[in-house]
Amino acid sequence: MDTNHVYAWEEQKTGIVSKVQALPKDDLIFTSVISLGEISAGHHMTNGDARRRHLFRNFLNIYVIPSAIEVKHSSEDYYGQIMGRIWRKHPPSSPRTSTDLHLAQLGVNINDIWIAASAWEHGLILLTADKMACIREILPEVNWDNWLT
Repeated sequence: MDTNHVYAWEEQKTGIVSKVQALPKDDLIFTSVISLGEISAGHHMTNGDARRRHLFRNFLNIYVIPSAIEVKHSSEDYYGQIMGRIWRKHPPSSPRTSTDLHLAQLGVNINDIWIAASAWEHGLILLTADKMACIREILPEVNWDNWLT
C-alpha cells in the first residue's frame, strides 16, 4: 500500500474502507517502511495539528506498522534491477547527468522505486494512485491496483 492509500484508509474514504473490509480475515495489508517514512517526513515538514498527527500515529501503530515491510539487504537487488531497466529504456542525454536529475526529468520519485522494489520482492500487488508510468512500463512482474478510484 502506497502512501496515498494509507492516508485514504486512515481518513476512512469509502472506497478503500469497503475494499479492506471485504478482504478475507487472515489477509494482511502491507506497507513499505519507505511509505511510512514519507508520512513521517510530511508530519515533520509541516506545522499541522499536533492532535491530528497523534491520531494518525495511533492508526499507523494499530493497522499499518505491525505488517510494515522493511528494506533488507535482499531488497537492494530489486531496486538495482529497476534502476538498470529505467536506464536502459530511458538513458540520460549525457553521461554526466546526475541520477537524481535524470529521474526527476523522467517524473520518477526515488521512493517509488523502493516501494515498487518491495512489492516485487515480496510478490505483492502495489496499491497506488500515483501514475508511476516509467516504473510500470519496465516492471511487468508487479501487479498494480488503485483502490481510490
